[in-house]
Amino acid sequence: MAPRDQNGQALVELAILLPLLLLIVFGITEFGRAMYITNSLTNAAREGARKASVSPNDPTAEPTLAALRSHVAEACPFPIKAAAVTIESTSMPPQHGASTITVTVPYDFTSVIDLIDLNLTLRGQASMFYE
Repeated sequence: MAPRDQNGQALVELAILLPLLLLIVFGITEFGRAMYITNSLTNAAREGARKASVSPNDPTAEPTLAALRSHVAEACPFPIKAAAVTIESTSMPPQHGASTITVTVPYDFTSVIDLIDLNLTLRGQASMFYE
C-alpha cells in the first residue's frame, strides 16, 4: 500500500474515539463533583449534629430547629434548602443512658452536562450523642 492510500486514517480514528474519550472524561468529572457534594453535605450535617448535641436547648423545639437548620445551611459551601434539613432526636431508655441526634441533609444533584441525565438525591447524614 502506498502512503497515499492512508490519508485521513488518523482523522477517522480520532472521529471514532473522541466521543468515547470525552464521555469518560466528563463522567469522571461528574463523579468527582458528586463526591465533593456528598462530602460537603456530610460535613454540614456533622456541624449541625455537633451544635445540637452541645446545645442546652431542646433540639426538637421549633425555634431551636430553625436555628439548627440555618446553621447547617450556612455550613454548606453551596446553597441548600434549610427547610429540607431533617433533625431527629432519639431517646434511649435510662439503663442505656444515651440519646442521639441525627441530622440529614438532602441535595438534588443534576448533571452539568445535558447529555448525561443524572437526577440524583444525594444525602449527608451525621449522628451524635447528647453531651
